[in-house]
Amino acid sequence: MKRSMLALLVALVAGQEAPEPWPQANGPYGNYTPRRYGVRLLDDAGQARQLWLSEDDDLGYAKGSASGYLQNLARWPGHPGSSSGPIAAEGKLFVTTIRPSGDPWAENLPQYKSFDDARQGKPLAEEELARMRRNLRILADDLTVAIDLETGKTAWKAVEEGKGLNRYMGKRQGFCVSPAWHAGAVFSMGTTGLLYAYEAATGRKLWETDIGPAHRKALEHKAAVLEKKTLPGGMGWDVSLVVAGGVLVVPLFDGTDVGLRGVDPKTGKTLWEVPKACSRHATPAVWTRDGKPYVLTATVSGKLHLIDPADGKVLWTVEGLGPNHFSLTPSDRHVFVNGGSDRPRKEGDDEKYGLLAAYRLDPKGATPAWKHPPEPELFFQTWMDSCARRFLAVRDGRVLFRAYGLDKGEKRLFILDEDTGKVLAGTVLDSPALQFYPAEDRLLAIRDASHSDTELALIGLDPAGFRAPAGFWSPPHLQTTAYEVYLEHPFVDGRLYLRTKDGRIACYDLRAPAK
Repeated sequence: MKRSMLALLVALVAGQEAPEPWPQANGPYGNYTPRRYGVRLLDDAGQARQLWLSEDDDLGYAKGSASGYLQNLARWPGHPGSSSGPIAAEGKLFVTTIRPSGDPWAENLPQYKSFDDARQGKPLAEEELARMRRNLRILADDLTVAIDLETGKTAWKAVEEGKGLNRYMGKRQGFCVSPAWHAGAVFSMGTTGLLYAYEAATGRKLWETDIGPAHRKALEHKAAVLEKKTLPGGMGWDVSLVVAGGVLVVPLFDGTDVGLRGVDPKTGKTLWEVPKACSRHATPAVWTRDGKPYVLTATVSGKLHLIDPADGKVLWTVEGLGPNHFSLTPSDRHVFVNGGSDRPRKEGDDEKYGLLAAYRLDPKGATPAWKHPPEPELFFQTWMDSCARRFLAVRDGRVLFRAYGLDKGEKRLFILDEDTGKVLAGTVLDSPALQFYPAEDRLLAIRDASHSDTELALIGLDPAGFRAPAGFWSPPHLQTTAYEVYLEHPFVDGRLYLRTKDGRIACYDLRAPAK
């Protein structure tokens, strides 16, 4: 704590106000890079300590399996929930999720002829039968939960009764819309496209609005499934809320490339809209130059946009890129995108592998800096299952880049020189779903962030000794997650906050003991 206060004082003396720890899905700087606190981290993640498990266990288990009605709805404790990551501000964690509610329940299931068929001929205990009936409720409460960052105690809980729609998310197509914090308020989206604002300190509701056509479509779907008494499947809402320049930026979920809406955070009033601005899987990046924030987005159709959040004006567009499904992670100078390639997934296939390219950023335009050559180990996938997963991080002139590779299908993690794209170091991985953050002087890695078998490691960032860890550590509580995109977990002051499969938050201390 003393070192954290020292880091804060240094920032204040330098004339900079330290940002909140993790105020939106893409972190305090809009690019998934945690703040530096000056803490010394463990050499071995296996020595991490669990500090607390949240008092609230109502967050849901999020992603299920592809065919797991029985396992997930009856035999896994808890209930379905969102795949939304927590955020951290004002000494609290804030989580958006859903909880099945109401009387109507799904007697007809999309994948099965009947409720009994869903049991697959397997007997259910009375407790399991009751849980399955509860989890097959069609309606849902939209929940926003505030949890004390230091203790795990519930600070407040906002319940929007029956305004949501229960979903069996299965493996894919989750509800991954994380909340955002700004100036004492928390903004949260529900499963029918309702947008809520709450006072961060108390949970008092400030306003409510909706996202327009997608909300009306969701209400029509809600009425249809209530009439048919069936449970809807996943929805594939993966873009989270962000704040840039004091404007709340909201996805409209209206296509493969979704529109964005600028919203006044004090009133909920619409300020502007930009159509087809961002991939439906990617949370917009917030890029700052000379103290002014901008919204930076890329699309599946191969365009890169810089948007002024003050008025929604598109300042410039780069066209002719490859498909960009993933969230961007810009530095203060560059952004890294799929520059495209001619290498097909397989002969005759329209889907092409991606190659990393960097563009120099300026409010007046973007210019090419470099693009990787078509060398086998440098390609990455641009199709499901892994095209939407975040695979880049940047800090101190270095880019951490996870590639898929063509030779033997090997997955690799590289350290690149930011200015040239040159490979400084690389190591072979055994998972295509590695999630990572540059944390203090290490790389915090989650081995398989698209499944629940959580395994953590802390990796040194010196290119001379850069290598995959000999082993990963499995915390006692399984993380919950999403599939096409990552559920982002806040890293704050040497502590990692994981949403767990049993509907809680677990806090793990990765700080080395004081000498």
